[in-house]
Amino acid sequence: MTEKLKGSALEHTGEVLEAARERLTDNIENRLERATKEKSVDNKEKIRNEALEIARQHEAAQEKKAKESKENKKDQPSLTKADVEASYKNTLNNVQEQLPTPSRAFSKLIHNSAVEKTSDAIGNTIARPNLIIAGALGAIASVIVYLVAKKYGYVLSGSETIVLFAAGWCIGAIIEYGRVGLINRQKR
Repeated sequence: MTEKLKGSALEHTGEVLEAARERLTDNIENRLERATKEKSVDNKEKIRNEALEIARQHEAAQEKKAKESKENKKDQPSLTKADVEASYKNTLNNVQEQLPTPSRAFSKLIHNSAVEKTSDAIGNTIARPNLIIAGALGAIASVIVYLVAKKYGYVLSGSETIVLFAAGWCIGAIIEYGRVGLINRQKR
């Protein structure tokens, strides 16, 4: 999280420097236009030198500010996993205090560390959203199986929907893990 904050601060500093350079460039161009209107070669050189000196001073000041902001950020302590967990528990306790009694009991049950870890593990493996969608599409395909069976007079056992859900899930798993594997290979 702190890396994102540092990255965004550096991007912001770069944007500030770029905006300052654009303003200085516009200022320099305006002065040069005025100088060309006056058709004074000496005045042009004087204004150009002034503009370049202002630009140097401004860039030096911006670099100094950027260095100071980097040094200040280095002095600030970064968040640790323990800090994040303590903040999470504190927020959870505050929210649970405001819930009605039945909701509070349910919240404590589902936010039990064993239940949360199990839920996260299942959600990241067998119950991934894409796999559930693929299984649902397989189960929807059971409508076609029922219509074909009804047309030709076949008797069905009732497990077709479950079997087609499992087949859809398996096909979705192959596609998902193949896709994720390809993405991970390309990143390396």
